[in-house]
Amino acid sequence: MVDRSEQLAVLLAEPAADLSALAALCGEVIADQKRLHNRLERISRISDGYQGELMRVNRELAAANARLSKALDDVRTLSGFIPICSKCKRVRDDGGFWDDVETYIGRHSEAVLGHSVCPDCQDASHRHAGVATVALTQNDEADAEGAHLSDVLANDAWRGHPLLDEYQRLSLGFQKLARRLGKISRISDGFQTQLKHLNSALARASLTDPLTNLPNRRAMIEQLERASEAARNGSGFAVAMIDIDHFKRVNDSFGHAVGDAALRMLAATVAQMRREGDFVARWGGEEFLLLLTNCDAVAACAWCEGLRAAVEAARIEHHDMRLGITVSIGAAAHEPMLSFEDTIRDADRALYAAKSCGRNTVVCAEDL
Repeated sequence: MVDRSEQLAVLLAEPAADLSALAALCGEVIADQKRLHNRLERISRISDGYQGELMRVNRELAAANARLSKALDDVRTLSGFIPICSKCKRVRDDGGFWDDVETYIGRHSEAVLGHSVCPDCQDASHRHAGVATVALTQNDEADAEGAHLSDVLANDAWRGHPLLDEYQRLSLGFQKLARRLGKISRISDGFQTQLKHLNSALARASLTDPLTNLPNRRAMIEQLERASEAARNGSGFAVAMIDIDHFKRVNDSFGHAVGDAALRMLAATVAQMRREGDFVARWGGEEFLLLLTNCDAVAACAWCEGLRAAVEAARIEHHDMRLGITVSIGAAAHEPMLSFEDTIRDADRALYAAKSCGRNTVVCAEDL
């Protein structure tokens, strides 16, 4: 950064200082101070994030050590019940700490084995048993009962028995009810399948913007939560806030149909240009949010500049008109110790700066 203090001292020492030059220099000093303040504030937030993360890790480490100590005591003294699945022979994750001592337990054959079944094996057993039961409950039981009735009627030993007619009536009624139950089960399965498809469609609709067919704000938040978690392991990302310039003027001058066409055109342009792994969503109104994976501030701003130029060159076809729009973009790289909400605020602040600079431009939060 240029040392402004020496230049300011020279101008103030001159008897007939140029007021315009002095004012310009003062403006540059104020801008430098604002940039330093923003960077200091960002560094402070990052530092607080690191401290919070360190405290959380220390608490988890202390709790894990306590669980491990207790588990080892239980294994050495055999005072505790060791939950080992009787089918797959794996330690069940009942208390959360058994994963830490699974290797240790494997070396001690004298450990007490449980006879219960782990959830995975239990679910598998229930699934297989359920299929067999359903298959038997439907037509098999009716067919088996029909075959048994035929055997009884064909057997001379049962001929003339006083209860034969009653048994035949009950058997035929049972077969009818069993087949009806099978039909109801098939209808129920059909309704369940339809309900599953409807729930899937509803889930997709709840995460999709109907106008642009892009994911919506809720879907983007889910992606940002996953990206923030991955960023703790070194997978960095950046976000870009994209806003259509003078969008209200477009609606007022040409109608909301043209405004909708502008939104769809911008959505199509961003979706076509995004890299593999990136995620774009309509954030609200004329604003779009882009998640750039494995991307730093320099690469994010370069990509955003390409998007800005592509949007400026594109045209909206509406009746006999060909209209153009521009966008302002604010980009910010995510710091692992900050929340994704902090990164969005940084990008929004950069977007505001891009609007203040005359629009149709890209501003990176790291430059403010």
